[in-house]
Amino acid sequence: MKEMIHKYEQNGQYIVLDVCSGGVHVVDELTYKLLDYVAPPFADVCPDEIIAKMDGFDKADVKECYQELKELYDAKMLFTEDDYEQYAAMAMKAPIKAMCLHVSHDCNLRCKYCFAQTGDFGGDRMLMKPETGKRAMDFLIKHSANRENLEVDFFGGEPLMAWDTVVETV
Repeated sequence: MKEMIHKYEQNGQYIVLDVCSGGVHVVDELTYKLLDYVAPPFADVCPDEIIAKMDGFDKADVKECYQELKELYDAKMLFTEDDYEQYAAMAMKAPIKAMCLHVSHDCNLRCKYCFAQTGDFGGDRMLMKPETGKRAMDFLIKHSANRENLEVDFFGGEPLMAWDTVVETV
């Protein structure tokens, strides 16, 4: 079982994200710091060694906070398990059947309404080299197992600007 939380401070707020459930918790400083020392499984009462690490906080407050964290865990709202972990290994072994090649990071139209910011996607304008396209096709074939039909999409700002790459790739 791998539970995962991320915690951070932003604009004076202490925020805890439970990755597997998607739960976002805004917590106080005590809770934020206590999370450095706790992890499932939770004991029924806060262990003395954890209380000792919480300098500057009232012992009763630490114990109460620990109980609240335990309740969140028991309610599957904090430190939740990844329900999809068992499927991840299967996905890694599954053969691929399709690939989208971003052959053109450019466009010759420069439309102001373009979602790709006139074709450069907010980056440098560039085209895929034919050799890169060929290596991508080799990868697709190698990792497609026994599939007879494979799909390749040529994507970009304007894929026809990289026509030589498209032709040499297929």
